[in-house]
Amino acid sequence: MQNNKLSHNVDVVVKFFYPLWAGIEVNVANVYGFMAQKGWQVNLHTTKDLPDAKNSLPDKAVFRGIKVNRYRWHWWGFLPKIDWEKTEAVCLHNFDIFPHSWILAYAGLRKIFGIKTPKIFLTPHGGFTIATGWHTYPLWQRLIKRTYQATLGVFLINHVVDGFRSVSEWEGEEAVKNGLNPEKLYVITNGLEDEAYGDIDNLASPKVKKIAEDLGKYVLQIGRIHPIKNQATTIKAMAEVPKNVRFAMIGPVTNFEYEKELKELIKKLGLEQRIKFLGVISGTDKYYLLKHCLAYSHMSTWESYCNTVHESMSQGCVCVVSKDTALEELIQDKVTGFAVQVMDYHAVAEKINYVINNLDSEFIRKIRENSIKFTQGHSWREISGQVAQMYNHYFPEPQK
Repeated sequence: MQNNKLSHNVDVVVKFFYPLWAGIEVNVANVYGFMAQKGWQVNLHTTKDLPDAKNSLPDKAVFRGIKVNRYRWHWWGFLPKIDWEKTEAVCLHNFDIFPHSWILAYAGLRKIFGIKTPKIFLTPHGGFTIATGWHTYPLWQRLIKRTYQATLGVFLINHVVDGFRSVSEWEGEEAVKNGLNPEKLYVITNGLEDEAYGDIDNLASPKVKKIAEDLGKYVLQIGRIHPIKNQATTIKAMAEVPKNVRFAMIGPVTNFEYEKELKELIKKLGLEQRIKFLGVISGTDKYYLLKHCLAYSHMSTWESYCNTVHESMSQGCVCVVSKDTALEELIQDKVTGFAVQVMDYHAVAEKINYVINNLDSEFIRKIRENSIKFTQGHSWREISGQVAQMYNHYFPEPQK
């Protein structure tokens, strides 16, 4: 019999949270925000950090009904103050060594000694299946993390974690290849904000409408400024695209060395007037820029399921993405967009130029229609319900 109890007490652990608004943070805020609306008691444990401002956020906050507890980040991570006797589940997001290994090890010891242990859930957001993303780590971190992941990490997941949520079929398959017990696997994708389905043209701010007007014809990418997101390939492609087309990037800078490299590349190619860093833009304003872009380019070297490509599809964007990642679950080549080799900036330029020259063609119109159709019914409210159902499966039946 299905457990119909609405009010559960869960603890969520994630390194960063709002006001950082990147992929993992969007997922966590929406999934647990809707759970809180339905009566769940959600205690979120995170750091006091932003990527560019350490120890800058208050100890306590409430966000969409989620109780947020913040801690200083140390080399060993942080130790969240979880009431292990009271909570029904500990929900880990990402797959960092710290503090995840401490939490999994402690939960494992409790189970060994027969002490009451909450259910443990893990949503790694690609952190367990890094695949082509290893090059973005310094060598020493790469060695430590790969060794941990292939040994103690797999052991702890298979012996301590109750449910493993993958955000894409691709990630799930890769996780099993990396040693995950497939019986623990659930595939529940990312969702879309309510704003995606709203009256975007009327609700967008005058400020963002002016930004779009100043950009004119533009290609867009949304995502943190980080080597994994590989903005460099699209920047190189812009040198082969008509000079009246710009490339705009939305997202926080989480790797300042990479930002510096991108600016040096832009200067080398003489593209200073055509490449724009717009910072963080969210809500209806983000969807307005998506709706009015010429094309959306996302050449990540590694993705488990990309929120922003998903969001761009909801607005009928023509997407150009990298092959051999979960992006191909979203963008089927020549059906919902174009998929090309990750570093092939010539191919990116070719696809953008094709869109420019065939903007009103039946083929491009069909791609737009297919993309919008694909995203129907993908609201975060629905995704949150699926996650809640997964958790409920592991909770005991309420006492009569």
